[in-house]
Amino acid sequence: MNKEKVVILGYGWVGQANGLSLAQMGYPVFYYDIAPPVFRYADSHEDLYKKILPLKELLAEDSANTWYVICVGDRVQPDGTQDLSLIKKAMAGLKSAQGGVILRSTVLPKHLGSLDFHFYVPEFLHEKHAVEECLDPHYFVVGRRNAGRKEPSFLSAWQLRAKKVFRGTPEQASHIKYLSNIWNAVRIAFINEFGNLIQEPTDRRSMLEIEQVIDFVFEKKNYLRYGKSFGGHCLPKDLLAFYTAHAENKDIHLLKAAFRSNELHKKKERNYSHLPEWFSSWDDDRKMIMNLGFASFVWQKINSWRWIRASRRQLRFVTAVMARLIPDRSLEQVGAIWDSKAKKNARYFVNTKHPKGTDVNEFDIRESGQSDYEKYIAGDSLIAHIVEGADKSQALEIGCGIGRMTEFFPRHFNQVVATDISAEMLNSAKKRLIDSLKVEFRLTDGKTIEAVPNSFDLAFSYQTLQHLPTKEILADKLQEIYRTLKPGGIAKLHLRAGRGLYKWHWAYGISTTPAEAKALSEKIGFKFLNHQAEDSKSFWVWLEK
Repeated sequence: MNKEKVVILGYGWVGQANGLSLAQMGYPVFYYDIAPPVFRYADSHEDLYKKILPLKELLAEDSANTWYVICVGDRVQPDGTQDLSLIKKAMAGLKSAQGGVILRSTVLPKHLGSLDFHFYVPEFLHEKHAVEECLDPHYFVVGRRNAGRKEPSFLSAWQLRAKKVFRGTPEQASHIKYLSNIWNAVRIAFINEFGNLIQEPTDRRSMLEIEQVIDFVFEKKNYLRYGKSFGGHCLPKDLLAFYTAHAENKDIHLLKAAFRSNELHKKKERNYSHLPEWFSSWDDDRKMIMNLGFASFVWQKINSWRWIRASRRQLRFVTAVMARLIPDRSLEQVGAIWDSKAKKNARYFVNTKHPKGTDVNEFDIRESGQSDYEKYIAGDSLIAHIVEGADKSQALEIGCGIGRMTEFFPRHFNQVVATDISAEMLNSAKKRLIDSLKVEFRLTDGKTIEAVPNSFDLAFSYQTLQHLPTKEILADKLQEIYRTLKPGGIAKLHLRAGRGLYKWHWAYGISTTPAEAKALSEKIGFKFLNHQAEDSKSFWVWLEK
């Protein structure tokens, strides 16, 4: 049998689990994502990953024998509204496709009618064992939209391996998905609330007494053990979205109460950090090993010892000598480093300050990008006259990455030139902002700016110039910014301060002081308007041409 081609849209952990399971079943699998993925299961499936090829264009493998499997995530706002914008954007790219569409994302029943697909197959996966659960599903649920479209063979193969199978409408499939997750959430909330009524979990003895009561009845079954509140990618958002969707015309007291009970239990966790996680028995050190890797974990432990920290302070002169012996990094090397970071986890490395760390997703990128744009550009009084009159203005962004903040420049600027030293970062930026007609992305050598003199009203750079390897290159960069700004134009630039990173660190770059920045910029011809500390390690400068 000629097996269908499969294209995975959205190559996060759900997309990778689907791709790896289908590759293991012998299907030709490709993936398309707007940013290079973080390979979640490389330790156990390294060889399989090599069989799954990335696509530069979404429809590059399109044919009547191609199936597109959409694994793009939803987002639930604090008010419970479900945001399907990324899913709809993915589907819009398939309007001219000959192949069929399978939706695996979590979507409320009432929203399914607005989406264009052939089969809705919600996933019931746990992240850690997602590949295995894709191969051998516990629940296999199919909602058929188009009766005339022949079903792909891999759905039948999954069905044969499943423990329980349901076939019906897409809306029924969605209700089963939400029922499964909400049932888990309600059980956890009930057990925790009941345990709190027994007594306060102040110490191990009180914890044991609570556990003895609950475990006697529920026999330590999954989701029925006293401990921490439910969290993770699915349960909180799905419970909130589902009860909010029915809040206007239905009595939903139980579901709302379960969500509220879980939120109250989260507050209790702050006082009782010893509460076990219901989904894991790992202690803190073992979880840290899992998250960091063994070498990083050991390094963290060693550096926490007081005498080690004291010795490092006393030996700083050694690191200073070593830094002088190490050759300066070239801009070509800087570009190669950022290409590698883009391939590893572009969403994380463009903004390592994000509280979600390496687990940042596309919604987080957009949210943080908008927040930073409003904070550093739209809300900046020193450049307000440029922003407010920017219907004919042009802006230059230096170090745009994957377009995290770039996305919002067209709100105020007529034309935006976004530059970066990494071709990999720019490839993702172009995919993310494919419909942004006012944005032009340009690859740079890190020193020069490809623009005629007097082009821009605003030059902006955040978390970029602190990676320049020498002060000479910083001076050259400032000279280029001055050349390309219009008279009266302003450069708002973010610079590194303090002792900085070791020269051998991947993120190394030169540090400077406001006084040094002022002297350097005025030598070039700028008027130094202001400086302001961002934190102990960086500061902003405003320069006017």
